[in-house]
Formats: sequence, structure tokens, C-alpha cells
Amino acid sequence: MEVIGLEKTGALAQGADMKAPLVDRLPRDAQNHAFTLLELLVVIAIIGILATLILPTFTRSKQRAQGIYCLNNAKQLMVALHLYADEHSGWLPPNPDYPSSNRWVGGDMLVRAEATNTQILTDPNASKLARYTSGSVGIFKCPGDTSDLVRSFSMSQAVGTKPAPPLAAVDGPWLDGTRRHLAGKPWATYGRFNDMIRPNPAGLWVFMDENRHNINDAAFAVSMNLPTTMIDWPGTYHHSAAGIAFADGHSEIHRWVDGRTKVNQRVRSGPHRQSPDNPDIVWLQARTSANVLTNHP
Repeated sequence: MEVIGLEKTGALAQGADMKAPLVDRLPRDAQNHAFTLLELLVVIAIIGILATLILPTFTRSKQRAQGIYCLNNAKQLMVALHLYADEHSGWLPPNPDYPSSNRWVGGDMLVRAEATNTQILTDPNASKLARYTSGSVGIFKCPGDTSDLVRSFSMSQAVGTKPAPPLAAVDGPWLDGTRRHLAGKPWATYGRFNDMIRPNPAGLWVFMDENRHNINDAAFAVSMNLPTTMIDWPGTYHHSAAGIAFADGHSEIHRWVDGRTKVNQRVRSGPHRQSPDNPDIVWLQARTSANVLTNHP
């Protein structure tokens, strides 16, 4: 009888346990699984630290990828330029610094209807390189330029031909800082690849990213005068650097070192274009033209 009583007592105890709240029937370590406020704060802090460490890596990787893409675009433009020259007895396409239907690429980026119109880039009547780009509009723009402009690349004003006959090298009007310069007086201009002796093709730039706030026509002006003055502003889409293509076909990402080279607004004509002793302009001058009298920049 005592044994039976004990069994009933055990059964009653089990029944009582079954009716007890679930949390009371869990092991003590399972009942204390919830995070405390301090633990949550620690987790959030760790996530923040990891984000701080990882995000710069992602940013650098994105910039590196954009740089590679930009270099490829510049190289494709150079291929198109060589194809054009091969079919035109060595002469390069027109590159005026004023509105014209006869130039290497059409569209003024200050005219809204043209700045967002990709059809201009593929129309052979508006863009002389269109026939040699396989209909690609992407090669005219740096991927780092997030604006809605269809073009960021411009051609050196010292390179190309005049739009009106007879065939002749451009005057490079801004080479003397006045917009009245004439070819060879005193700065060299290059209407054909064979003309590119000083600087040599590996040291003569042809295409470059231009600053989206100041880009207009497709001719990039560099003044060879001293003290240095900025006429057109280069792009800074690659962490203060620009994609540049050279006459020999190679491209590079060049980093600017003077803070005055980077601008975030349109710069009008006037004293604010003056940038004396700017090493970035000096670098450009050495790769833009040479004095035909001295054969030096």
C-alpha cells in the first residue's frame, strides 16, 4: 500500500508538472537566453566596426572597376580614331572649339537637348567617329561620371583638323591663352598621327575626361602660357584622377595633385581661371604641344 501511495504521489507530481507554465519546465540555462541591453549594444558596436572596415574596401573596389572601364572606353576611342585616319589618308577628324556639324563628335553639353541625346553620338552626320564605334554610346563617357550627360570625354584642342577645307591641322586657338592662336605660331598642332613628333605619341594626350560642370564642346583647351591658367577643367571621377588616352594607343588614370584642379561648379571666364604654379597644368602642358621654334613645351 505504501508503494502504491508513492506511485500515486509520483503521478500526481507529474500531472502537476504538466500543468506548470512552459517556462518553468525549461532548463534554467534555456530560461535565460534573451539578450540583455548591454549585449545588444555590444553586437551593434561590432557590426558598426565591421562596416567601417569593409565599406572602404567596397568603395575602393568600385573605383578600381570604374577606372578599368574608363581606360577601356578611352582605348576604344583611340581605336576609332585610328580607323578614321586609315580611311582618310592619315588625316584626323575635325575638332573645332565652336558649333559645327563637322566634328569628331557632336553635341554641346551645355545645351540640354544635346547633352542628353545619345542619338547624336551614333549619327555619322553629327559625329565623324560614329561609323567606327560599332554604335556604342558608352565609350564616350567615364563610368565615374554619374550625371545624365551623354559624354565626358573631350579631345585635345591641339589634335585634329579644321572643319572647313582645305584639310589642315587645327589652330589650337587657346594654346596661347587668347583663343586667337594659329597653328605653328608658335605651338604645334597635329592633324595627322605622322605629325606627332614632339611630344612623341606616347607622351601626347588625345582624349581626356572633362569636368561635368564645365564641359561644353568636344575640344579640351590647354593654355601653354605662364603663369599657368586653367581654360578647361579635367575630370576628377577617380578619386581626384582622370582617364586619359595617348596617341600611341595606351591609356592611364592620372591623379591630380593640386586642389585647385578640382571644381564642383561651373567656372566663368575671368580671374578665377588663374591658377599660377599649378603642377597639374604644367603636367598637361608638357603633354599637349611643343614650341615649333624651340621644340620644347
